[in-house]
Amino acid sequence: MTGAGRFRRQRRLFLSVAIDTFGSGVFLPLSLLFFVTVQHFPAAAAGTAVTVGSIASFAVVPLCGRLVQAAGPKSCLLVSNVLTALGYGLFFAAGNLPAVAAVSFLVTAADRLYGAAWPTLVARFAKPAELTEWFSAVTVLKTTSLGVGTLGATALMALAGGDGLRVALALNSASSLLAAVLLLGVAVPAAERPSRRAARSNTRAALRDRPFMSLVASQTLLSAAWLIPTVAFPVYLVASLHQAAWWPTVVVAVRYATATTLQMRISRRLSGWSRSRVLRLSIGAVAVAIALTATVSTAPHALQGPLAVLVAAVLALAELASKPTAAAAAVAMAPKGDEGPYMSLFQLTWTVSYAVGPAVIGLGLQNPPLLWTALALCVAAAALAHRLRTPLRRPTAQLPHAARDLREEAEVP
Repeated sequence: MTGAGRFRRQRRLFLSVAIDTFGSGVFLPLSLLFFVTVQHFPAAAAGTAVTVGSIASFAVVPLCGRLVQAAGPKSCLLVSNVLTALGYGLFFAAGNLPAVAAVSFLVTAADRLYGAAWPTLVARFAKPAELTEWFSAVTVLKTTSLGVGTLGATALMALAGGDGLRVALALNSASSLLAAVLLLGVAVPAAERPSRRAARSNTRAALRDRPFMSLVASQTLLSAAWLIPTVAFPVYLVASLHQAAWWPTVVVAVRYATATTLQMRISRRLSGWSRSRVLRLSIGAVAVAIALTATVSTAPHALQGPLAVLVAAVLALAELASKPTAAAAAVAMAPKGDEGPYMSLFQLTWTVSYAVGPAVIGLGLQNPPLLWTALALCVAAAALAHRLRTPLRRPTAQLPHAARDLREEAEVP
């Protein structure tokens, strides 16, 4: 069956993902603005409370892995959707800063559970050779839905101001509930359970798995670069370089358009390459993009905007090659049928940067050359961590399960 045929059979699953992501796109760009405009908190205080709640949610990562093991990925996705809807509903009642931190913790903890359960669910549907194709298709769907939702958020804010923020928040909460209802009708294939004599996977075992943790470290370091077009450039272009206010919109639009239109095409083009080679290529492309970023301020004023657009396009290409490939590699390295603890840790590859990246970039833009140097060092460290993915040579029979899988995967052309 073709890839399109397989995905058509799972329309309810993909529709659930699309609706949930659309709701996030409608509200997430406005979430801090909601606390400032509607709840009347100072921006710095509200931002700090949101960050505290988000960082605290990392404490539930090991628990999320165990929940996926115990209840299964579908049940955990349902719980995550319901908790997300409840958390965003409570935004209306967050009347003080501790309450803001608490509701931020609730929605981000729900997101940690979603991040552990979703790749595990994909592993139930996809054959090993189909993993990258599945994750690529989901990336296209999420990027498109998020982009459309973000445009909707802009329109709501322009048309209705504070009332638009309330509508956006209500839509986000409702979208999570609707996503859960759609997910109820999805039949999930049974997992291939580990033998009774085999030790169950756990967070400690995943942390000791050197190839897996090298993959996590490499992708976590690399993910700092994904924030350049959406977080750094809007401030850098307008406030630091005094470019026209519409340039950030062009940069973000190019980032989303590149990912939406080229994701499946690039995935098919790279399908004959080993995952390790694709990840090396992505790291190299990010290094080129950061080198270009460092030259933006020295370029003629008329070329600064177009150069930023070029950086956004290069980063988008690197991201759409790297993310699905890394996700497929992580699932392949996890114990078959017992992926939860591994996937709960793998979500660090995108959640860490989104939790702390905005604050770090905000401070770094006070000295842009220092920020670009720090990002370049992150890329260099990502390349080193990727290089360390292959353990010291030992006989294959002596390798732990995940390392054996990585060696076999790396040898696939």
